[in-house]
Amino acid sequence: MTTIAFFAPLLTTGGTQRHLQEVLARLDPKRFRAHVYTLNRGGEVESALRAAGVPVTSLDVGPWLGGPRAMLAVVRAARALKRAGVEVVHGYQWRPALIGAIAGRLAGVPLLLAGKRSLTGADATARRAWRVIGRRVDTIVANAAALQAEGEAQGVRARWEIIPSGVDAERFRPTVSGAEAKAALGLDPGRPVVGTVGRFEPRKGLDHLLAAAEVLAESRDGRAPQLLLVGDGPLRARLEGRATASPARVRFTGALADVRPALAAMDVFVLPSLAEGMSNALLEAMAAARPVVVTAVGGTREVCDDGCTGMLVPPGDVRALARAIGRLLDEPGRAAALGAAARRAVEARFDARAMVVRLERLYTERLAALGRGMAA
Repeated sequence: MTTIAFFAPLLTTGGTQRHLQEVLARLDPKRFRAHVYTLNRGGEVESALRAAGVPVTSLDVGPWLGGPRAMLAVVRAARALKRAGVEVVHGYQWRPALIGAIAGRLAGVPLLLAGKRSLTGADATARRAWRVIGRRVDTIVANAAALQAEGEAQGVRARWEIIPSGVDAERFRPTVSGAEAKAALGLDPGRPVVGTVGRFEPRKGLDHLLAAAEVLAESRDGRAPQLLLVGDGPLRARLEGRATASPARVRFTGALADVRPALAAMDVFVLPSLAEGMSNALLEAMAAARPVVVTAVGGTREVCDDGCTGMLVPPGDVRALARAIGRLLDEPGRAAALGAAARRAVEARFDARAMVVRLERLYTERLAALGRGMAA
């Protein structure tokens, strides 16, 4: 039995957290034992993991990684890893990965891994951290080749493994009609709905989506779509303020534990990000057979085949975004064909079980290469 310690960011609803839930739900319990360590306590996903029987420990690192509180947390974590006989530390995103790598080294854990799931961009602190992490872990696991390319261009020297994200395609199989889903959310069942799911932060490009909805509202008269925004984050108040004076009809749901009803209500799903690794929200929308319009950034280009499983547009181009959305609304047959092709692509390439099998293989093969355990 291999014991794995997953070091995770705050366990609120988000792509990395949903990915971790998929992994923990599918790891072979006959071969792997998991324990989750979070830097700070809280979040609805933490409650869900505990309810599912997953042990979760908060390290109470505090807001600053360089302070004495964080150093004490690292020492406590190292002692806990050693007591539990942990053989693998897998940290997700740079802060948990850095803390996990340091604690794992102190505890003598044989295999240290770091999961990179988003682009670093111009964040100088994160760039430096990933260069340090690359020197201290056996492998960086990225969910898109774009992340490796960016990391190497920014001076990260490491062994890399690309394992795309995965979702439970069967769970997202459509089960209700769009009209029923719209009515349940208080939307007009007779009008189209354009929507997105994600964290309301600058890199998600939600200002551009709202601007595109305004273009459509002004150009399509009574046929203008309703805009459905699912999620929460630091920009929510600003977006809500803008929406009150907008010609577009906008519905905010807040964060939803289950996004399937919202996806079912969407005639077109839009991911307007300015930067993206490999979006779980996009994969879920595709698994739900939604036609998608996405910006050609990061790992999104590795998921969406332009004209085959969705439509790609340049990031930040409001007019191009509005045109692509309008085209799919005007051509429901084409939209349905793209949605069906998107679902098939997820089933073939981005299945959650296949993702976890690749992770399990990585753990066993790297432990074997280090002289610990046997490759499966």
